[in-house]
Amino acid sequence: MMDAELSQRLSDVRERIETACQRAGRPAGSVRLIAVTKNHPVETLQKLIDMGVRDIGENRVQEIEIKAPRLTGDFTLHMIGHLQTNKARKVWPLAEWIHSVDRDSLVQKLGSLHNTETTNCLPPRHRPKKILIEVNTTGEPSKSGCAPSDCQRLCDLVAQTGTLELHGLMTIGPLNGDERAVRKSFSLLRELSQKHCTEITAPELSMGMSSDFEWAIEEGATMVRIGTTILDCLL
Repeated sequence: MMDAELSQRLSDVRERIETACQRAGRPAGSVRLIAVTKNHPVETLQKLIDMGVRDIGENRVQEIEIKAPRLTGDFTLHMIGHLQTNKARKVWPLAEWIHSVDRDSLVQKLGSLHNTETTNCLPPRHRPKKILIEVNTTGEPSKSGCAPSDCQRLCDLVAQTGTLELHGLMTIGPLNGDERAVRKSFSLLRELSQKHCTEITAPELSMGMSSDFEWAIEEGATMVRIGTTILDCLL
């Protein structure tokens, strides 16, 4: 019964994504669903992959280390949480995307890992890592993310490494904001992308979670990170 409910919730979220895309005049395929699975066991992640979810988002390095080697099938792993510089080496061979790059020291550390020895984990370490710059678009001091004024410098720093691939920007909307405040946060990220990601053919905008992903899509999100709406039936 629980699997049936999980499948239904996943279907409902996909339908809501499609509807939001229609309102924004965008094709449904322009938005990637990232299922956020923090605090859930590897068995739950495997169920999602078996149900056709192709993008899994994890917040903590410790969970990635435990879960990633045990997963099978066609999937891509995204590190979406704050990444401490001293843990970059651990996540490097396991996550294909890192959404939370927000400071010089982390860029430099990740860039230096490119030529380290390979492991049996996927994806291979010799592939360029796909990087998103996390921007604090709300000004909330409790949040990670670089200041909007630092966005260009970090984008340039990633490009200069020669071993990292800059794919776009990421943000988290105001946790208790009304629609106007949330949309303002997302529209700022879109504006920063248009200004600072001009060398990228199709820049990614990773923004929007369970409470606000439809607004994010209408503001231009290409990746939405959804956990609770899909998975709270399992708690």
